[in-house]
Amino acid sequence: MVSDEAVALPAEAKSVLTGADHDTGPGEKRDVGMHAAGGEYLAFIDDDAAPRADWLSNAVRIFEDQAIGAVAGPGVTPPASGWAERAGGAFYESWLGSGPYRYRFRPGRRRDVDDYPAYNLIVRRSAAEHVNGWGTGFYGGEDTVICLALVEAGWRIVYDPTVVVFHQRRPVLRKHLAQLGNVGRHRGYFVKAYPQTSLRPSYFLPTLGTVALSGFLVAAIFSVKARAALGVAAGAYAVGGVVLGLAERDDPSVALTLPGVALASHVTYGIQFVRGLLTRRLER
Repeated sequence: MVSDEAVALPAEAKSVLTGADHDTGPGEKRDVGMHAAGGEYLAFIDDDAAPRADWLSNAVRIFEDQAIGAVAGPGVTPPASGWAERAGGAFYESWLGSGPYRYRFRPGRRRDVDDYPAYNLIVRRSAAEHVNGWGTGFYGGEDTVICLALVEAGWRIVYDPTVVVFHQRRPVLRKHLAQLGNVGRHRGYFVKAYPQTSLRPSYFLPTLGTVALSGFLVAAIFSVKARAALGVAAGAYAVGGVVLGLAERDDPSVALTLPGVALASHVTYGIQFVRGLLTRRLER
């Protein structure tokens, strides 16, 4: 574990201090850990994630292809999570929440990727050294920076569904939305800073949906027909979201929250995405 200050750890764990006199970001800490570690592969997870027993053994087999610079896998909701955490996990794992990116949060088909969260990312040491490590102080989105560097340097990043970690979710709703807002703000900024992997229509959809919803709400103030249309749309969305949630999860009480959590999440992300777009310089 890499930290800015000493922390209590189990006897078998190793702690590395950054030596910094300020709070460092995840990318900076990972660079310190990279230089302190030995071995051919550098395995990165977040401090709220825990690997499945076969995590590294499954990843190492994939590295037999020398063109592969990094391996990634899903960060699934821990089975023993509380209700508020499972409700947050349901958002990430559903089509309503993550759309085409839900494979990041539940096992999906194996594929090459060019951008992946660092809560589950194993990098070949020679590839990491090739791109000079993480090299960023961004707190959120630092993984976008190193993944883009790896791909542009000619390395493959392979997602495999068997390389699993259990990633703790933020409980709904306040902490969950705070995390989504941070992600949205960085992605909006990265549209300008790293358009190669961030200038994609899917990242704009929550903002477009938020604008459309705002338009409907304004129109509903002045028009009976608009109110009726909004009511029908809201009903269809709620029913469809619950049905989707029931189809994907065993807990009906979690499924019932999915439409509301998804709506609040996308609106928060969409607003913060615009904020990121308008930010001239994002330091972290």
